[in-house]
Amino acid sequence: MTSLRLVCLSALVIVASGCAQLPQRDGAKAGPFFTPTNVKATSAQLPANVRRVLLMPISAPGVAISEETLDNLDAVFLAELNATARFEVVRLTRDHLAQITGVRDIDSTAPLPAGFIDRLLNIYNDYAADGIIFVDLTTYSPYPPLGLGVRTKLAHIRHSEILWAADLMFTAANPAVANSARRHALKVAGPAGPADLSHTILQNPTRFAGYAAAATFATLPTRIAPRVSD
Repeated sequence: MTSLRLVCLSALVIVASGCAQLPQRDGAKAGPFFTPTNVKATSAQLPANVRRVLLMPISAPGVAISEETLDNLDAVFLAELNATARFEVVRLTRDHLAQITGVRDIDSTAPLPAGFIDRLLNIYNDYAADGIIFVDLTTYSPYPPLGLGVRTKLAHIRHSEILWAADLMFTAANPAVANSARRHALKVAGPAGPADLSHTILQNPTRFAGYAAAATFATLPTRIAPRVSD
C-alpha cells in the first residue's frame, strides 16, 4: 500500500510539473486586440476627387509636451499616413504654418484663422491639395503605462466637409491595446530573429505613437482601385 501511494504521489508531481511548463498564451498573436470604435465617416470609400491631402502639424491643446517632441511625432504620423497609400500626402511644417497664420499649430476644434483656407489654396496651388488632415493629441503619457489620445479629422479643403473623424485613446494599461501594439511591433520587425522584443514598444513613446498613428489611420475610408480597361 505504501509503495502504491508513493507511485501515485510521483505521478501527481510529474503532472503538476508538466502543467507548470505549458507555454503561456501570447497576447500579441492570440489577442484580444483593440478595435477603434469612436470613428465616423461620410462614406466607406474616399471621394474620387480626394487624391492629395495636406497634413497639418500636430496640435496638443492643454497637453504638457515640448515642440521638439511634437516635431518628432509629426514625422511619425506622416510616415504612418503615407503607409496607408490612401492618397498622396503633403506636409505643412510649423514654420510654414506660422508664416501663413502667425501660429505654429491649429486645434481641430477651434475656429480656423480668418482667410486660412484661401491663403492655403494660393500657397499650395501647385500641389492641388484636395483635403486637409488635422491631428490633435488629447493626452500624452511618455512613461509606462504609455498613453496617447488622438483626435483626427479629414476635411475636403474646398467644400469644408468633414469626410472622416476619429477620437481614440491608446493606453498600454489596456491589455487589448498592449497586445495590438506588440502585434504592430512584430509586423514592423518581420522575421528578424528568434528573440521576441515586441514588448519594448510598451516602453518607447515614439514607437508606441507609431502604433497609435497606424491604428488611427487604418480607420480611414478605403480607396476604390481603378478599373483596368480590357
